[in-house]
Amino acid sequence: MRLSLLIAAAIFINVSPLAAQNFSGKPQYQIEVHRADTIMGKIIVEMFPAIAPNSVQNWDSLVTIHFYDSTAFHRVIPGFMIQGGDPNSRSGPISTWGYGDPTQTTVDAEFSAVSHLRGILSAARASDPNSATSQFFICVANPTYLDRQYSIYGHVVKGMEVADSIVSAPRDANDDPLVKISIFITRLGSNDSLESAPILASPADGSSNGTATKATLHWHHVSDAMMYRIQLATDNAFTNIVADTTRSQIDTNVIVTKLKSGTYYWKVLANNGGHISDYSETWKFVVTSSGVADTKSTGLELSEASPNPSVGNVLIRFHLNSDASAKLTVQDILGRKVLQLLDAKILAAGYHEVAIPSGALHPGIYIYRLESNGEMISKRIIME
Repeated sequence: MRLSLLIAAAIFINVSPLAAQNFSGKPQYQIEVHRADTIMGKIIVEMFPAIAPNSVQNWDSLVTIHFYDSTAFHRVIPGFMIQGGDPNSRSGPISTWGYGDPTQTTVDAEFSAVSHLRGILSAARASDPNSATSQFFICVANPTYLDRQYSIYGHVVKGMEVADSIVSAPRDANDDPLVKISIFITRLGSNDSLESAPILASPADGSSNGTATKATLHWHHVSDAMMYRIQLATDNAFTNIVADTTRSQIDTNVIVTKLKSGTYYWKVLANNGGHISDYSETWKFVVTSSGVADTKSTGLELSEASPNPSVGNVLIRFHLNSDASAKLTVQDILGRKVLQLLDAKILAAGYHEVAIPSGALHPGIYIYRLESNGEMISKRIIME
């Protein structure tokens, strides 16, 4: 039966894997759209390999073998999106469009902070987060309720009026256009523009947050940014990170809570989908008193990973003052979870050890994060 989820999934034909493409920036593609024998127009999209590298690689590989040519935009919903890329839509009966081919390889989820706004291109999938493949959808509105549930890997840079014409096409009860709308995709080139580092706005460098236990960190919008990463630490080397989070292309602030007495340092970087900027300047602010009774704290302590840097078999130690929930995760530099080391509803007070086995992480910089009863501590580890 046809998938009845928000977005129906499909996967690509069984072909030998292609060599990984090294992208210099944001590769651009032309989607030429035909209705019957008439050219409706052209949509130009550019992809985000610095946000969803596997999804972009999959798309590029399929374009290279002309997989998408003669497939259709088989699902059109006004006020929402247009969906295409199902191999069944090439020549199969319309009743099979949207079902896909279950023999094909899937692409793992690459959820990010980027928001589903008009013009965003995202991967269609079934209920399994790792079921996305050749089908994609282009948003014609702002379905932000899909955020962090579908893998965004590109956006439209020209031709949204064509997408608007497609979504307005007469359709049947299954949202299939009554007249087939075919697509032909070719690679054009690359947008290699570098990303500018954000400029911080407030709280002002060296200012006091008084006795407030939370602070709102503001930065200025970067014109082509698709997402931001924000780090807050109690030292200017950022070895003791107390907040590490990502925000969407439309955000210019983040609220941090549960602050205690001391000096805090923060910085922000921007990601335009093709390149990641340097971090901004580091600013600091001072909290004079947290106003939070120590008896409410779980007494979180998180050790430095040992060894660090490491090639594997890493040991992480942490301490709880009282019985409490505990979650220990590892994130990559984009803030995406890559390992779940611990997720305990109740863990006894005292010291605990968790190991990262050899081979579990590729070489790179990661953040390991301990969360317990609303408190959080993060630290950095380098895998070689």
